[in-house]
Amino acid sequence: MEPVIPASLRRSPDDGSATFAPYGTHVPSLDTYDYVEEEWIATGEEDGHTYATTVLVRRPRDRARFSGTVVAEPLHVHGIAPIWIYSGPYILRSGHAWVEITAQKTTLDLHVKASNPQRYESLHIEGPDSADFDLNVNLGDREHSKTFFAELVRRNRATSTILAQVGAALRSPEGPFAGTEPAQVVLAGHSQTGWVTTSFIDDTHDVLRLADGSPVYDGFFPSGFPLDPFHDVDVPVVQVMSDGDVSVPSYSFVPGYEGRQYRRDDSDKPGDRFRLYELAGIPHMGTRHAPYDDASLWKANFPDDDVTFGPKMNSLPHFELFNMGLHHLVEWVANGTVPPRADRLEVGPDGYFAQDEHGNTRGGVRSAQLDVPHSTYRPNPTNPDGTPSYLTVGSDEPFDAGKLRELYGNSSAYVERFDSRLDELVAEGWLLAEDTDDMRREARQIEIP
Repeated sequence: MEPVIPASLRRSPDDGSATFAPYGTHVPSLDTYDYVEEEWIATGEEDGHTYATTVLVRRPRDRARFSGTVVAEPLHVHGIAPIWIYSGPYILRSGHAWVEITAQKTTLDLHVKASNPQRYESLHIEGPDSADFDLNVNLGDREHSKTFFAELVRRNRATSTILAQVGAALRSPEGPFAGTEPAQVVLAGHSQTGWVTTSFIDDTHDVLRLADGSPVYDGFFPSGFPLDPFHDVDVPVVQVMSDGDVSVPSYSFVPGYEGRQYRRDDSDKPGDRFRLYELAGIPHMGTRHAPYDDASLWKANFPDDDVTFGPKMNSLPHFELFNMGLHHLVEWVANGTVPPRADRLEVGPDGYFAQDEHGNTRGGVRSAQLDVPHSTYRPNPTNPDGTPSYLTVGSDEPFDAGKLRELYGNSSAYVERFDSRLDELVAEGWLLAEDTDDMRREARQIEIP
């Protein structure tokens, strides 16, 4: 263990040129919640090499509204910020701050610097030139996938150190939260940045500490990238794994993944506080909300004629369940509120997840749409043999009118059962009440003639 040397943070000049913001993070509107956005430049040294990179901060304009919680997120290799895309509304309405840290060299070079070469000309992170790095990866090709991730490790070796140094600097009285220093900072990531977060936990969390020996990050939210199980982490960890992340027993985005080895028991022990939430029926990428509910968007990205998409993109509450998981982590860290424990997804004798009579996954963290269904919810597209593919989005297959009548009789009975199940899930801690209005409206649009 050694004390981390905090990065130096300074505000970017407000020179009128465009600042970089990750794709998809323009919604919801910051003005609606009276938030401000600031770009800061972090400078420091990693293994004898200096670096300078961006840190994007969103916080309440009125510092008195700041909850004291900072949700930090590394910039994804594809220039996105999945945690904000999924949980931005939750972060804003809760008074939390959000910080995007450009900690990977490839993301700095290919996204931030490329967005405005003149503004970001002086920024740099030591490592191989990113100009020849191909971001496209065939997740179904194990060897190609293995090479891709090995290259990410080689090119972005400074990532965890930068995350530690910037995380420490966020607590500085000269930093973005001067006068209202954070009470807790958590590190979150999904998919590729779920891997970045996992790597930080495994390799850096116990090694680089604040000057008083306390951890840089007070909790972790790694999602969508299953590796070996976490053990004996001295801050709370809430791990979220969507059905679509691990539907195929012998495959994941992770080279060498076999047998869902990330699984372990939950724990409330002081040095091993852990929850695993496996989200039934949910795809890797949320497609309930626009623009991600447009099938043409995904077909253009996955032009594989052998894979069958359903008639409608998967509409289960992906974002809303991420809000729930992140909220449980924040409450565990900030207030010591112990989260509920969830069942695991049920595994059938063939290694795939067991399905109910409607073709929906059994077990795991549930949603009212699964328990009072009007569709079969696929967390992945299907291969010609009917097995789930490796692709990261799923679909809905609506029931016909006859089946709906058989199950519910009429629309009013359906709505009554749906609302009752939704209320139960909120009471049990599996949904936030603020996230249910849209689901109730949708239930009222189901017509059973």
